[in-house]
Amino acid sequence: MNKLHGLLGIALALSLVTGCSRSRAPSPGGAAAPIAAAQGGEMKVGSPVAVGRSLVVTMDVGITVADVDASRASIRSEVERAGGYIADASSGGGAGDGLRVVHMELRVPANKVQGVRAALGHVGEITTDVEKVQDVTEERADLEARLHNARTSEKRILEIMATKTGAISEVIDAEKEVSRIRESIERMEGQRRSLEGRIDLATVRVTLSAQPGPSAWETPGKSITGAAHGGVRAAAAAAVYGIMVFVAALPILLPFAALVTGTALALRARRRAQEQKLQTLMAG
Repeated sequence: MNKLHGLLGIALALSLVTGCSRSRAPSPGGAAAPIAAAQGGEMKVGSPVAVGRSLVVTMDVGITVADVDASRASIRSEVERAGGYIADASSGGGAGDGLRVVHMELRVPANKVQGVRAALGHVGEITTDVEKVQDVTEERADLEARLHNARTSEKRILEIMATKTGAISEVIDAEKEVSRIRESIERMEGQRRSLEGRIDLATVRVTLSAQPGPSAWETPGKSITGAAHGGVRAAAAAAVYGIMVFVAALPILLPFAALVTGTALALRARRRAQEQKLQTLMAG
């Protein structure tokens, strides 16, 4: 076994041992300290930092409102006031017909999500309310430990490469190992950013539904007028679609019509010629 390979192996083994001991020992500001702090306190949704746990908070809230658009604007203002944002929004149905539905996904700072949830109760009538809290403290600590181990391995291999010499093949193998570790570090850093984003910002999915209007028999005049307007719109739409189909078919219909017309004219001219010839023979 050559010297460079042996040194690389020793560096990897030392980094693993150091990383494991570091992940077991509590450190200030690390994941182990929050766990110890949480053991003597009560977990409270909406205050993950205060209790020292890493929590992912998600909520699903259904609200029936009188005015969907006004309620949507009110929720947007409340979320922006809390320092959050609208991650996704979509709507369906027609305005004013009692079928309008709006779906919104809110991202709100975890320490302010309860205030936003309370504000949603003033928007309209809450029909569904589901809250879920996922404790990811151990997952976060494990990810941090693996990141530390990988960085330690990368650092020690680079130090060995800088101080030791070897064959070109050995240098290439060492560079490949460094590249592999760097790729692993970047992947874990992405996972950590995603996890921290889920911890820092709670997800609140809101469904706004318009309150159903009065029955048709309760407002006969309005219902009949609405039906008449709907019929007129349907007739106009049918006429427009018919014209569109006719215009689209013109490139095919025009040559066919010209062929039919030309054939008819030729047959008529031939018939007249035969009639004139017959009359000439009879006159002679």
